[in-house]
Amino acid sequence: MRKEPTEHRLKRIRQAAIQLATQRSINTISIYDVAREAAIAASTVYHHYPNIEALFCELMNDVFSEFSRVLHHAVDDSKVNHWTDINRMIEQSFVEHYRNTPLVQHILLGHHTYTSVSHADADADADAENDILLGQQVESIYRSYFQLPELPQDVNIFCIALQLADKVYAMNFREGGTITAEMEREAIIITEAYLGTYLPKNMTRAI
Repeated sequence: MRKEPTEHRLKRIRQAAIQLATQRSINTISIYDVAREAAIAASTVYHHYPNIEALFCELMNDVFSEFSRVLHHAVDDSKVNHWTDINRMIEQSFVEHYRNTPLVQHILLGHHTYTSVSHADADADADAENDILLGQQVESIYRSYFQLPELPQDVNIFCIALQLADKVYAMNFREGGTITAEMEREAIIITEAYLGTYLPKNMTRAI
């Protein structure tokens, strides 16, 4: 019998973990659950991942790549008349992505004990670099439309705005299992108010 290529096994393991994470809290998922879902021996899963947290951490790499793609397509040029339009479209795009991707909801917004894969918890730092990169990507979007004023050098305000919005989404998701239109609106209001402390009401368009 021909041996299954390693990459095929890894793909089955990842797909099984994703499927399980869309159905229930990741706190309740074990290596054995993933093995059963993937129809692979648990020892094989352990060979590639020492524990379930390591598997979810790997899945997070794809999640942040998806976030970058969301940002790339978030802004409609024809609808940008003010910098708040950019903020609104970015947050609306993220909410749509969250709603359409249960795995992301459960890992990043839901309650679980794996701090190394938690995006919304204040003490999580494994994804800090990804947050900064996303914040820089958002800043580049703003700069492509407007001439920004001098901004703080010790923090990235756009990164903080993204994190503030995620706090709102996480609170909403943990309470009701979804992100409501009302809380989407509140996240936009909060991020706009925060960014508005650094960005003037009127900014010159970028050349």
